[in-house]
Amino acid sequence: MTDPQMQEFFTHLRTSLTEKNLVRITLSKPRSKEAQPYKAFVKPAYIKGELMLTFTLKNATNDITKNFSIEAGIAEIERYLTEHFYLAVLFTTENDWLIKSARQGKFKLRATKPTFKEPADFTHDKQKNHAIKRADFLTELGVTDAKGRIAKDMGDKFKQINKFVEIIAGLLKKADFIQENKTIKVTDMGAGKGYLTFAVYDYLVNKLNLQAEVTGVEIRRDLIKICNTVAQKVGFEKLQFEKGYIGNYELPAIDILIALHACDTATDDAIKKGIDAGAELIICAPCCHKQIRKAMTTSETLQSVLQYGILQERQAEIITDTIRALLLEANGYKTKVFEFISTEHTGKNVMIIGEKHGRKVDREKYLRETEKLKREFGIVEHYLERQLRAASEE
Repeated sequence: MTDPQMQEFFTHLRTSLTEKNLVRITLSKPRSKEAQPYKAFVKPAYIKGELMLTFTLKNATNDITKNFSIEAGIAEIERYLTEHFYLAVLFTTENDWLIKSARQGKFKLRATKPTFKEPADFTHDKQKNHAIKRADFLTELGVTDAKGRIAKDMGDKFKQINKFVEIIAGLLKKADFIQENKTIKVTDMGAGKGYLTFAVYDYLVNKLNLQAEVTGVEIRRDLIKICNTVAQKVGFEKLQFEKGYIGNYELPAIDILIALHACDTATDDAIKKGIDAGAELIICAPCCHKQIRKAMTTSETLQSVLQYGILQERQAEIITDTIRALLLEANGYKTKVFEFISTEHTGKNVMIIGEKHGRKVDREKYLRETEKLKREFGIVEHYLERQLRAASEE
């Protein structure tokens, strides 16, 4: 490091680490248009008690995260500046320091007013920000390696798991059914490989110290075997996986019903099962919406929209999930529909949550709204409506 401007830049970086006023470092403007990564971000983080520099390398198809000791990280920033990028910005709460590659390998450094007022969080490991208490099940399921690092191609799944636990945590903070010495019963319909099923059990038992019985229902025997083996290995004693189809599974009385990415009307079957089982919380993230798309025949108002396949598909999603929300309201649930996680991480990102409230419900109001919506689009019947009607007539 012989360039004086470069030396001064890294002096400011070391000072910001010492004084804990560093926000981040950004490296940009690659020297080649085809070069990857096309941008990099560097932040301080305590990892297993050691202050390190965490690099997020932005590539065209994925992001790569790497952790370095302070000295190794500084050497890596210098290498990127001299070989890969033209520009770096050191953001601190005192000043922003911009260093740019000039002619003949020289650099120019200048200071500007600080962009940020708050420094990066130097107080604890990034992992501790997540609601997951035990990480061993993530390793056994292949989400992380033995050192707790996110496995290749599992970054989106890791974000999805943590986001789901955050949602559960928010719901349970105000839940009346969470009581001392009460066993919370949860069923995850269509559990798949059980990522979220394990995470819910971990949160209830290891984070909240509650008594809980969690069951994952799945049709694929190989996944059931894998999940039960992992549950035994990590000591999740009251977590089990069973074989069953959502539509004909005999669901006992439960507190929480989960059905994420159940295909088409399987989501409706799960909602109906949850209502019948008296679930206090019904949490769904629908997958496809074929039934209503095929059932839509006309809409005078939106005919110009429905002539385009992709827009018709999206309209079918909206109508399907709106009717699901209305029917949940009609059956005594306060309902929310929102984006579960960014489409950057999964395309199946709409979540429907029904919270049982026990208050008097104007059932006919929600059924009228359902009928009005069906008439607008020439829909004879929504599958969930049919299932609920059949149950009431038995």
